[in-house]
Amino acid sequence: MKRYFEFSAILLLIFFCSRTYAGDLEIVLAPPQESAQAGKEVVFTLYFHNYIDAAITTEIAQKISCRIFTDHSSVMIDAFLLASEPEAKLKIRGKGFAKKQYGIKLPVYTSGTVRIEPVGIDTNPLTIQVSKAPSEEWGGQQVPLDDAATLVQSFLKDLSVYNPMYFLFGVDPGLEQSKFQFSFKYRLFNTEGFLAEKAPWVSGFHLGYTQRSIWDLKSESKPFDDTSYMPEVFYLLPKIEHGIDRISAFGIQGGFQHESNGKGGEDSRSTNYLYIRPVMGIHLFGPYHVKIAPKIYTYVENEDETNEDLDDYRGYFDLEAGVLNPEGIALNSHLFWGKEGGSIQLDLTYPMSQLLGKSLNVYLQAQYFSGYAETLLHYNERHDAFRLGFAIVR
Repeated sequence: MKRYFEFSAILLLIFFCSRTYAGDLEIVLAPPQESAQAGKEVVFTLYFHNYIDAAITTEIAQKISCRIFTDHSSVMIDAFLLASEPEAKLKIRGKGFAKKQYGIKLPVYTSGTVRIEPVGIDTNPLTIQVSKAPSEEWGGQQVPLDDAATLVQSFLKDLSVYNPMYFLFGVDPGLEQSKFQFSFKYRLFNTEGFLAEKAPWVSGFHLGYTQRSIWDLKSESKPFDDTSYMPEVFYLLPKIEHGIDRISAFGIQGGFQHESNGKGGEDSRSTNYLYIRPVMGIHLFGPYHVKIAPKIYTYVENEDETNEDLDDYRGYFDLEAGVLNPEGIALNSHLFWGKEGGSIQLDLTYPMSQLLGKSLNVYLQAQYFSGYAETLLHYNERHDAFRLGFAIVR
């Protein structure tokens, strides 16, 4: 029975993890059975599959060089054949399998998702999850500066992207309509520990922050025309079970958001929202998905002296809809409708890595806006703008 399950596991690994190589021998790299920790040895297995009827004898490397990729850096480390398997050659019967195990010591600064790519062997790469090393074990190894910063951040895993982040140059009417936005969210309660066990729902509470600016790059002093500062607190239910195959994502978010432009006097603008936002992803075909996310909101303590009629221009809903290929092109839209008319924003993005051989990690972005209230300062002035630039989150 044990042999049957092992044979079945090998077949599954080959089917899901590998690709067919030239020649009669296929080599599959399988993940470790034990959990991985930074600074400790990880044991992985190489499976050898002989396609032909005759037996094959192959050389067994005592040492395999591997490139270890973290989120920020990469390093070459050798994996060694375990001492219990010292033979230099391996004979594989016809239509049969064989395996060898290697040990590799992970750098002390690795954590999270780590990719291992053997060098000089025609096999698949391996992606594993690595737990953080205890702080008392950090010594004795030189840590890359970009990885060192993450080692001392205990809660970095709870910080993540939120709304799109981009920098766009104004094209029409001109550089005076350049625009940028950055955004992030932070999970307030840990997904592990006592509270997570007793009340796992609390992990849905988040803080969010988005900042959007219109930057006049045409004027000599390069002033900011207006900036919207948007802190918020919200609850996110990221996955609602539904049992419908074509729906690839379904969740809901609701919260309280403040928005102001940070100015005083007659130029001061501010408002607050209570909102709810269901989000649904629908698989179309191949890699393409549709995103539908209507945001419905109401105003709370809106500033009556300087923007009392903001709702007439921004309305009470933001209908977000888009079509995207996660590895390719994406078209996203926002539609607002108020008493004074409609407003629309279209964003077209494409990963530059597809154009430059994975050398540049940004999206090429084109944006078109037509309508009201893109900024709070000029919320009641209709305008059109076309922009080109790049994004790091779309």
